[in-house]
Amino acid sequence: MVELLAPAGGYETMVGAFNAGADAVYLGGSKFGARAYADNFDKEQVLDAISYAHLHGKKIYMTVNTLVKEREYGEVYDFMLPFAEKKLDGVIVQDLGVMKLIRDEFPKIELHGSTQQTVTGVYGAKLLKELGCVRVVPARELSLSEMKSIKQKADIEVEAFIHGAMCYCYSGMCLFSSMVGTRSGNRGRCAQPCRLPYRSDLTGKNKEQYPLSLKDMCTVDLIPELIEAGIDSFKIEGRMKKPEYAAGVTHIYRKYIDLYYKEPDKKHEISREDMEILRSLYLRTEISQGYYHKHNGKDMVTLASPAYNGTSDAVLADIKDRFLGGELKIKCDINCKLSLDEDIYITMSAFKGAERIVKEIRGSKVQAASKRPMDKESVYKQLSRLGNTPFEAENISISIDDKGNGAGIFVPVSELNELRRTLCEELEKALLTDEHVETIKKDYGKSQANEKESLPENVKGDVHILVTTKDQLEVALKKADEYSDITRIYVDSNLYQSLGNTPSSRGRLELMVALPYMTRTEQYDGVSEIERILDSLGDKGFDGVLVRNLEQLGFLHDRKYSGKVILDYGIYIWNGQAAEMLKDLACEASIPYELTFHEAKEVSKKVRQKTGLPETYNIYGYTPMMISAGCVKKTLGTCSGFQNKLHSEKLSIYDRMDNELKITTNCLDCYNIIWNAHPTSLHKKLTNIQDAGCFDHYRIDMSVESQKECADIISYYLDSLKSESVSDIFENAEYTTGHFKRGVE
Repeated sequence: MVELLAPAGGYETMVGAFNAGADAVYLGGSKFGARAYADNFDKEQVLDAISYAHLHGKKIYMTVNTLVKEREYGEVYDFMLPFAEKKLDGVIVQDLGVMKLIRDEFPKIELHGSTQQTVTGVYGAKLLKELGCVRVVPARELSLSEMKSIKQKADIEVEAFIHGAMCYCYSGMCLFSSMVGTRSGNRGRCAQPCRLPYRSDLTGKNKEQYPLSLKDMCTVDLIPELIEAGIDSFKIEGRMKKPEYAAGVTHIYRKYIDLYYKEPDKKHEISREDMEILRSLYLRTEISQGYYHKHNGKDMVTLASPAYNGTSDAVLADIKDRFLGGELKIKCDINCKLSLDEDIYITMSAFKGAERIVKEIRGSKVQAASKRPMDKESVYKQLSRLGNTPFEAENISISIDDKGNGAGIFVPVSELNELRRTLCEELEKALLTDEHVETIKKDYGKSQANEKESLPENVKGDVHILVTTKDQLEVALKKADEYSDITRIYVDSNLYQSLGNTPSSRGRLELMVALPYMTRTEQYDGVSEIERILDSLGDKGFDGVLVRNLEQLGFLHDRKYSGKVILDYGIYIWNGQAAEMLKDLACEASIPYELTFHEAKEVSKKVRQKTGLPETYNIYGYTPMMISAGCVKKTLGTCSGFQNKLHSEKLSIYDRMDNELKITTNCLDCYNIIWNAHPTSLHKKLTNIQDAGCFDHYRIDMSVESQKECADIISYYLDSLKSESVSDIFENAEYTTGHFKRGVE
């Protein structure tokens, strides 16, 4: 049976979700969770939650799904230790280094690959399985057929979102919030710039709309299809929302899941009353079924307003009364035998699955009554007082035998109460047999500190250029002839596929294909795009590929590709352990955009120390802030179609500060790139960067620049790196230094 997984921002929400029929909840602890502004649980609450869930046959999954900086990494073990000892069921993880730690140190905890890992196909899922995951949460943009394919071909559990808010960007690939501020979605602090109004060239610069704000997902009428596709866990979004939301939504999905299993061949119409409840529980103005049956569409976007619907006070009050009034109780039977001159004898029993667990206890000898004898009613009164325990008495059986003395029997009420309390404790422990705290002792922090730190020698970085247009490629090739420090050119995959053969004899200069930002299983003429690229690399004189997502990395690994594999920034390496996970899959890595210069130096040294992988540091380029399945051009205008598969267009949207955000529509792979308003340029920081001696390569990315701009920028940087005197081409230009100093929270 499919698992129904509900969000829990706090203990009350967890209780309500379980009362409403959830099989499991996912929650965040005090650190490393992707909802930093939710109530979240402190350590003791998490431990209590695990015990509570396990008593009732439920599961707890913890979100440890943010990227972890090198300096923070040592805290993860101590944070996780008490939950591992308590036998936490699973952890939802984004950071590959955190995944490695949990896999190696706490192997009894299930690893679930977070949606932040942007799993978009079979090969990414296979790779995560090989790295230790038993479950993946694929990108919400996938179709039902793609989800089904992952389940069948990767042989891994699939957890899919079925209800709640939708991100416009592929999760894990959004840098919008961090680039316009310091609140990173990869750190659980997204400021939601996608919910803000924008103006566009397509609709007129005076008209504000919300082209990046998706409607909330509601798939209650897709339950049969989703179950039959083999999805293992239905996930409700919403750890930031109120307890009534979690309980109310869970209750309705539980109802229709159960109806399906009861009568799978019958179509169960969703009642109007139930749909109204769902619509009124903190959903935005309109709802959609997400991407399960469409790649994108204008009708998925809340163009007019992303505001929430009003919520009926009567609905909230009803949900509160039904599901938030108290905790679940375990049905138990109590049997008490009181025979004169014999020990008080009480048993208490309850089911653990199909097995009945029985606990017994004996007290002092039963005495003859000197005054008022003890009757069944008074004994029942004491034994039924189970209020603050996990139990509720279903049957209480009492037998009293005074052996014909006529005076009746007597036992102290205080002793009955104490025996009852002890029995409850013993039965609770027995029901949690495998739950007794398992001592996992290891001074992890000390062992990490004692690692031999052989710091690598300083390196002098050469320069790599990434180009996306034919004009930029011509400039880059010409500049490579002028400057010997240019040793590699990355050619965007769309541009690569439009090229004829290129001379293979280029001496020191390497040519690499920058694979698409997004890879899906959509096929072209029966051959996937990556296969087409790989099969032609040798003929075109190219040496390898720049990998931008796990699907590509998994495909290359499955294919046993022997060329050069370079990890782009989107394969996040925020700590040395993450690089260790991938050291056998690639020959180079890239420093993520969201690290400060100091953090980048820490990571680079640690990566080279642990793995020997060379690292690339980006010194110029427009940052791709969003990679989206949604298409702004299609939403605000019309779809360009696939007549020209390599077709792409450029358009712009404008924010409230009148900043122009350029958008590239990649029509071959059907995604948009929303670029930052200004390029990140570290031209004034080059001395610091070179003096650090940490980075093997420097990279200059060309995206929306003209041919002249491309030529000027490359010459400026190459001359500056040689300490030659140059006129500042950025003097009157707007640019940002990105996260060089400010970092992310």
